[in-house]
Amino acid sequence: MSDLVEEFESRLTDRYGEFVPPSALWKELGFATPASFRKALSQERIEVEVFDISGRRGSFARALDVARWQAIVYSGRRRNAKQ
Repeated sequence: MSDLVEEFESRLTDRYGEFVPPSALWKELGFATPASFRKALSQERIEVEVFDISGRRGSFARALDVARWQAIVYSGRRRNAKQ
């Protein structure tokens, strides 16, 4: 699983740097729209730690946290597909 996390993290950091910005976070977490992400955020249903940065709009997340989440989701779906 660590190889998968590294692969996802590398892709994210190449694209966004250490922090995934609000304009991309909702997509990387699999939400259909920014509004659905905001609703899940207000209901505390986001499965990665998100945070605000003073003077910036929206919620950010660490690329590593998003990569770990993506690896878990991917592994779970792949395992289910094999059965």
